[in-house]
Amino acid sequence: MLNQKSRRDFLKNASKTSVAVAVGGIAIAGCGSNSSNSLANGVAQGRSKKKEILYRDTKNWNSYYASAK
Repeated sequence: MLNQKSRRDFLKNASKTSVAVAVGGIAIAGCGSNSSNSLANGVAQGRSKKKEILYRDTKNWNSYYASAK
């Protein structure tokens, strides 16, 4: 009976600890985001002066887009 009780106490303490760690992790993750450093519409904002080139208009891209329609 004593073994049964200590096992239950261990499981209670372990579940309380895991919940506390999960809540703490969520709180830390939520506090770390800053609106000036966050992603805007999925695009990272930085200080680079370079123009972002997503693709070049080539024959292969044109054939891909034509077949994708």
